[in-house]
Amino acid sequence: MIRTDQPRRGPAWARVLATIAGIATLGLLGYFASAGSAGPLAPAADSTSTSSTTGSTSTDTTSTSTSTSTTGSTTTTTPTTTTTSSTTTTTADSGPAGQIKLASGRTSIPVSSVVLPARLVIDGVRFTPSLVVSRSRPVSVRVHVSDTRGYVVRDALVFVRATPLVTSTPAEQTTDQAGYVTLTMSPKATFPLKRGYHVQFFVRTRKEGDSLLAGVSSRRLAQVATAR
Repeated sequence: MIRTDQPRRGPAWARVLATIAGIATLGLLGYFASAGSAGPLAPAADSTSTSSTTGSTSTDTTSTSTSTSTTGSTTTTTPTTTTTSSTTTTTADSGPAGQIKLASGRTSIPVSSVVLPARLVIDGVRFTPSLVVSRSRPVSVRVHVSDTRGYVVRDALVFVRATPLVTSTPAEQTTDQAGYVTLTMSPKATFPLKRGYHVQFFVRTRKEGDSLLAGVSSRRLAQVATAR
């Protein structure tokens, strides 16, 4: 008995169709799967890139701000140093306390402003009369006092006496604003009147409160001529 194969072809075509349908289904699934995976990744990638750029911009801004702040601090410090230097120079040129400008152009200071190593100086002695010819007339001596720096000194004490003691001795007197003081003496009977003869006088100036032999005091000898 012979069997025919026709009945088996039906199932074979069915299997072919089923295979084709399966391949098509797998292709569609692969397409959608691929599209679905790429979709969510794109925004994520953009977000990461944007975040990185933003962070970089923020860092640059902070760096620039810091640099500007440092420059401002340096600029403020420089003028402060210059102002301080200018102030130390003005004080140094002020000079002695109590100075007064005289009409003569010289500067007068009180004797209290004469402090060692500066000292008093008797820089002028003038007698009136310049030639003594009589014991009946008083003899005046005009003394001028300055200091070793060239200032005229007021309120300095001045003492004058004849040596030997042939005149009266006036009390100490103080110099005026221009540094002058005039003391007057009367000749005694022992005052010599001889042509070509001179009488010596001791002159001293000092600051009140100082020792007679020390401090800023000064002394000198002066003389006046006599004749018969």
